[in-house]
Amino acid sequence: MAQTIALFRKNWHCLLNTGVILRRQSRFKMVFVLLFAIGLESGLWALFTDGFRFLDSMGGAAALITGRLFSFFFLGMGAMLVISAAITSYATLYRSDEIPFLVSGPFPPGHIALYKFIETAGLSSWAFVFMIVPFVGAYAWHHKMPLLFPIWTVVFSIPLLFLCSALGTAMTMVVVRWVPRTRAFFLPAVLAGAGAAVWMLHRARGICSASPEDFRFALAGLVPGLSLASHPLMPSWWASEGIMSLSAGQFARGLRLLAVLATTAAVLCMLIEWLAGRIFMEGWLRVGSDIAAGRRRPILFPALEHFLPHMIPHDIRAMALKDLRTFFRDPMQWSQALIFFGLLGLYYANLRSFRYNTLPDTWRNTVAFLNVFSVAAVICSLASRFVYPQMSLEGQGFWILGLAPTSMERILMTKFVFSTLGLTVVSVALMALSSFMLEASPLVMAVAVGVAAAIAVATCGLSTGLGGFFMNIEQRNPAAIVSGFGGTLNLVASLGVMLAVIIPFGFVFHLRNFGRLSGGAFHSVLALCSLWTVLVALGAAIIPLKVAGKALARREF
Repeated sequence: MAQTIALFRKNWHCLLNTGVILRRQSRFKMVFVLLFAIGLESGLWALFTDGFRFLDSMGGAAALITGRLFSFFFLGMGAMLVISAAITSYATLYRSDEIPFLVSGPFPPGHIALYKFIETAGLSSWAFVFMIVPFVGAYAWHHKMPLLFPIWTVVFSIPLLFLCSALGTAMTMVVVRWVPRTRAFFLPAVLAGAGAAVWMLHRARGICSASPEDFRFALAGLVPGLSLASHPLMPSWWASEGIMSLSAGQFARGLRLLAVLATTAAVLCMLIEWLAGRIFMEGWLRVGSDIAAGRRRPILFPALEHFLPHMIPHDIRAMALKDLRTFFRDPMQWSQALIFFGLLGLYYANLRSFRYNTLPDTWRNTVAFLNVFSVAAVICSLASRFVYPQMSLEGQGFWILGLAPTSMERILMTKFVFSTLGLTVVSVALMALSSFMLEASPLVMAVAVGVAAAIAVATCGLSTGLGGFFMNIEQRNPAAIVSGFGGTLNLVASLGVMLAVIIPFGFVFHLRNFGRLSGGAFHSVLALCSLWTVLVALGAAIIPLKVAGKALARREF
C-alpha cells in the first residue's frame, strides 16, 4: 500500500505546482477564462432562479414538482457523471501512457485501478461542479434556505460523486473485458441506441404537443421521472433528503442518510479494487493487443484521387485528401462534430413538436436568431478546436511542405477553402431546416442562412490564419495548441465576429416587429447590415490569411 500512497503523494505535489503552471500561462488567456466562467455561472444562476419563479406561478403543480426537484437534479447529474466516468475511465485506465510503467512496477492491479479511478472522478466532476454551484445557489436564494445549506450540499456531493464514478468505471472494465468488438455486435448496439432515442423523442413529442392551456396537465408526464428520483433506494433521494434534513435541524436522520451514501460509495470503491484484480490486466492486454496487431487500415476515399483531376491542381488535391483522411481517421474529431451538429439537427427537426411554428412572428423571429446564434457558437467552437491547430499538427515533418512544389499561401488557402466548405454546408443546411420547421418568412430564412455562411467563412479564415501565424510544430497535443495565447485570441476574435454579424440583424428585425422600422427604411437598413456582414466576413478571413502567409514564407524550417 505504501507504493500506492506514493502515487497519491505525487499527484498532490502536482496539484501544489498548479500555481507555477498558471503563472506560465498568458494573462490574456487567464482573464478570458475567468470572465467566461463568471459569466457562465451567473447566467446559469439567473436561469435557475427564473425557473423557480416559473414553477411558483403554476400554483398547486409547483408543490408537487418543487418538493422533488432537488432529488431529480441529483438523479440527472448522477446519470451524467456515470456516462462521463465511463468514457473518461477508458482513457485513464487503458490508454494512459502511465499504465505500462505502473504495470511493470510493484503495484497490484487493484491499486492501479483505484489510483486511476480517483483521477477519473476528478476529471469527470468539472461539469458537476459547474452545474451544482448555480443550482444550489439559486435554490437557496429562492427558498430562503439557511446558510449551512450549501455546506451540507458539498458534504453529500462528494460521496455521490465517487458512487457515480465507480459505477461508470466498473461498466467500462466489464465492457472492455467481455464485450465483443466485431461489427456483428456493433450494428445491433447502434440500432438499439437509435431505437431508444426514437422512443424518447416520441414521449417528448407527446408531452410537448399539448396546447398551452393544457401545459400544466402535460407536466404530469414528468411525474414518473420525479417519482424515480424520489425512490428511497435511489442515491439521489439519499442526498436530497439528507441535505434537507440537516438544513432543517434533523441531524439524526440527515447523518444516517449521509452514512448510507458514504458506505455505499465505499463499497463500490472496494468493488472497483476487487474487479480490477480479476479482469483489469486481461482487458488492458486486450486493448494493447488490438492496437499492436491491427492491420494496416485501407486508404479512405480512393476514388477521390482521380475525381476531377484536370479541375483541381495536384498539390491542392493531395493536401485536401490528406486533411480529409486525417479527419475521418480520428474518431475524436468527427465524433465531436457529429454530436454537436447532430443534437442541433435533432432539435431543429422537432421544433414543430414544441409548437414554435404557431408562435407570433415576433417570437418566431427571436427563436430563428437564437438558432443562428447556437449554430454560430458551434461553428466557432469547432473551428477553434479543429481548424486552428491544423498547421501546428503538421509537426516535425513540416519541412516536407516547405520543400514541396507549392507555396505556403496555397497550403493556407487549401486548408481554408476545404474547412469552409465543410462548415458552410452543414451550417446552411441546419439553418434552412430551422427556418422551414419554424415556417419563417423567406426573408428571415435568407438572412439566417446568409449569416450562418458568413460566420463559417469568417471563423475558418481566422482560425486558419491565426493557426499559421502562431504555429507551434513542437506541440503534438491539439488541446495544448488551442489553449495557448494564439488559440485564446482566435476564440475571442471568432466570438467577436459572431456577435458583430448577428446583433445588427437581430436588432433590425426587432425594430420592425415592434413597428419602429418599416417599408423602405427597413430594406435600406437591412441592405447596410448585409454590406457590413460581407465586409466583416471578408476582412476576418482575408487579413489573417495574408499575414500568416507572409509570416510562413519568412520562416525557416
